[in-house]
Amino acid sequence: MAIPFLLGLIAAGGAVATGGAMYDMSKAKDINREAQNIADNATNRRERTREATDESLSELGKIKISIMGASMKRFAESYGKIKKYVPNKLNTMDELKNLSDSEFQELKKASFEAADLLKAGLGGIATGTLTAAGVCGLVSTFGAASTGAAISGLAGAAATNATLAWLGGGAIGAGGGGVAAGLRILGGVFGAPALLIGGLYLTSKSDKALNDACANRDKARKYEQEIRNECSVMNAIKDRADQIRTLLGDLDKKFTLAVYNLETVINRYGYDARHYDDNGIYRVIVARELAVTMKTILNTSLLREDGGLNEYDSQEALKAGRNLMAKF
Repeated sequence: MAIPFLLGLIAAGGAVATGGAMYDMSKAKDINREAQNIADNATNRRERTREATDESLSELGKIKISIMGASMKRFAESYGKIKKYVPNKLNTMDELKNLSDSEFQELKKASFEAADLLKAGLGGIATGTLTAAGVCGLVSTFGAASTGAAISGLAGAAATNATLAWLGGGAIGAGGGGVAAGLRILGGVFGAPALLIGGLYLTSKSDKALNDACANRDKARKYEQEIRNECSVMNAIKDRADQIRTLLGDLDKKFTLAVYNLETVINRYGYDARHYDDNGIYRVIVARELAVTMKTILNTSLLREDGGLNEYDSQEALKAGRNLMAKF
C-alpha cells in the first residue's frame, strides 16, 4: 500500500507544480498586456503632441512667410526709394532705432524671396518647409540665397544646427534618430518605436516568463517617462510658437497701416526726406521701427542647437514685440 500512496503524493505534487506554472504564465500574460498598453498609450500621446506641435510650427511658418512676402516687401520697396536717410531722432522719438544699410538690404532680399515663394500661394508650400520656417530664423535664411536654394536651405539650416533632433527622438549618439529622423517627420513620415515584448515560454520556464514580463513592464514604464519628458519639451515649443504667432499677427496689423502711411508720405512729398514735415518723418520712423522689431522676431530661431526651446532669445523677441505694441 505504500507504493500507491507515494505515487499519489507525487501526482498531487505534480498537479500543484503545474497549477503554479499555469498561474505564473497567466500572470506573465497579464503583465505583458499591461506593459504593451503602457507603451502604446505613451506612443499615442507622443504622436498627438508631435502633431499639435508640428501644426503650431507650421502655422507660425505661414505667418512669417506671409509677413515677409507682403507687408515687409511693401515696406522694403517704399523705404528703399527714400533718397536721404530719415533722421535718427525726432523730438520724443529719439529712442527709436535706425535701420542700417546692410540690415535693410538683407531684409529687402529676404522679403522678395518670400514673395516669390508666395506666388503659388501658401497651399503650394510643403508642410515641412512651413514647419522649418517656424523653427528657423527666416530673414537670414531667405536673405542668403535665391528662392530655390532658400527653400531647400530652410530645412538645411535647421539640420545644420541640429534643431530638429528632438523630432527624431534625440541625438543619434543618445540612441535617437537624430536630425535626419526629425526632417523625415517634418515630411510626414513618423515611425513611433514600438516596445518589443518578448514571447512567452513553455510551462517548464514559467518562472522565467514571469520575470521577463516584469522586466518588460519596467521597460514600458521607463519608456513612458521618457515620452512624458519629450512631450513636455514639445508642449513648451508649441506654446512659444503660438505666442510668437499671435504677437506677429497683432504687430502686422499695425505694420500694414504704418506701411500705408509711409507710402502716403512718399506719394505726397516724393523720395527726398528733407522735404518731409514732422508728421511725415514720424510716419517713416514708426514704419522703420516696426520693421526692425519684426525683423528681429522673424529672424529668431525657436530652438537651440541641441533641439531644446531657445528660451532666452524667443522670450526677448516676445518682450521687444510687446513693448512696441504698447508704444504704438
